[in-house]
Amino acid sequence: MVRSLIIVLGALALGAALFIGSFALSRNVCRVCVAEPPGSPHWLQSQYHLSNEEMAGIQKLHNDYLSQCDLMCRMITEKQQAVATALNNSTNVSFLAQQKIDELAACRAHCQSQMLQYFVNVSRIMPPDEGRRYLADMEKDTLGSNPK
Repeated sequence: MVRSLIIVLGALALGAALFIGSFALSRNVCRVCVAEPPGSPHWLQSQYHLSNEEMAGIQKLHNDYLSQCDLMCRMITEKQQAVATALNNSTNVSFLAQQKIDELAACRAHCQSQMLQYFVNVSRIMPPDEGRRYLADMEKDTLGSNPK
């Protein structure tokens, strides 16, 4: 009987510890997310050792680029919908569907090109060594390759 009570109390203590730990961790994550919303470039400052002046220039570039990015995302979504409509449960890829697929590919390529230019512009604000490292990281993430 005493052994069962010890096991139950131990399980309750372990459960309480897990709950408290999870609660504290989730609170911390939420606090960080509120402080730095997704898409914010503030992580760059610590990652690439940037000054406040460099960060201000990057923030301006980032704000200017966001409208371009939003426009490209909307265009890609429209092209994806056009491809889906052209395919329309077909078992064959029609000429129209192929045209829509090509338009989608061109739109994605244009978006990627604009994104890479944005990364180049950001890297130019950084100290030379950090800018090269940033650009290599972004090219790897964007192109899926590791340029030398």
